[in-house]
Amino acid sequence: WYQRRVRVPVVFLIGAAPSYLWLWLSIRVATLPLPKRWYHKLEQMLCWGPYQRFAMFFFEGLSGAEFKVYGDIPKKKDPVNGLIIANHQCTSDTIVIDSFASRLGNAGYLHFFAKDELKYVPLFGVYWHQHGLIFVKKGQNDIERIRKQLQYKKKNDIPMLMVLFPEGTRFNPENTKAIERSHAYARSIGYPELTRALTPRITGTNLFVEELGDHLKKIFDLTIAYESVDGELMRPDTVEFLDRVKTVHIKCTQREVSAAEEEKGWLLESFLEKEKDLLEFEKTLSLRDPPPASHIYSWSVLRETAIPVLYTTLLCSPLLFSARARKLWMQTVLIVPVLQLLAKPFWK
Repeated sequence: WYQRRVRVPVVFLIGAAPSYLWLWLSIRVATLPLPKRWYHKLEQMLCWGPYQRFAMFFFEGLSGAEFKVYGDIPKKKDPVNGLIIANHQCTSDTIVIDSFASRLGNAGYLHFFAKDELKYVPLFGVYWHQHGLIFVKKGQNDIERIRKQLQYKKKNDIPMLMVLFPEGTRFNPENTKAIERSHAYARSIGYPELTRALTPRITGTNLFVEELGDHLKKIFDLTIAYESVDGELMRPDTVEFLDRVKTVHIKCTQREVSAAEEEKGWLLESFLEKEKDLLEFEKTLSLRDPPPASHIYSWSVLRETAIPVLYTTLLCSPLLFSARARKLWMQTVLIVPVLQLLAKPFWK
């Protein structure tokens, strides 16, 4: 059962990728004469959003993990341009943020910061780049390039829920070098040394708020923690998430962007609160001040993902009935990664 639980999502998510890639290319060509915002809106509505929610069918529905979202959360779906910040512990954090965005009705709006090498991931990398992910090279602080990309998003009125992990890298108790760098940075700005998170980098977050300004309406400040099936704290990778996670705890605090612009120390204060929450979670497997059960945000993942699953099934259905479609699928799988590698020297 464990092998099936892991293999089934991999087969379906990778198997659907070429069909979504061709759909994206069709949208890109069809919208060339139109304002750029039309391309981005159609791409988010017809490609990125459905695929994200299709993935949620597996990671939230098939895994059996319970999601507890509480705190200052909307009472109903309310798609809004915003910034998500969160503590970063493992690769599964992006899955959790996808789930949170789906609850807001914003799955199609998600834009991530990502490591530069991810744009060379076969099939997926080229689409992630065109969707608008911002790729960052490790050790290079290319502020001007990032600034231009943010200005492009604002100028073209692109709907977005931008995701930022202010720590810059994942917190891992065994990564002593990252922790030492975090403590040194904390001392340099007169900030307490954290033990369950890394010191947030203020510059990046300020850049987002400064450049996007009134294009963003909300900041969703998340604290994420994982409880294993054995009743222990864990930091799961993507495979472990499918079989080892019992409950995901997500605590949300909302802020108006205008208030954050005025309150310059809000990010540091936020991570002090996250430190307290995570210390409490280690002891009790609950974040501080948990609400009554009736206040925990609930939804039916099967109901919410039924349409994306049906949509993806229809999109991929030619593969069942057409030898030509299967041949095109295979050619895409083989040729696109080669083109990505050939384009690497010219792809900035």
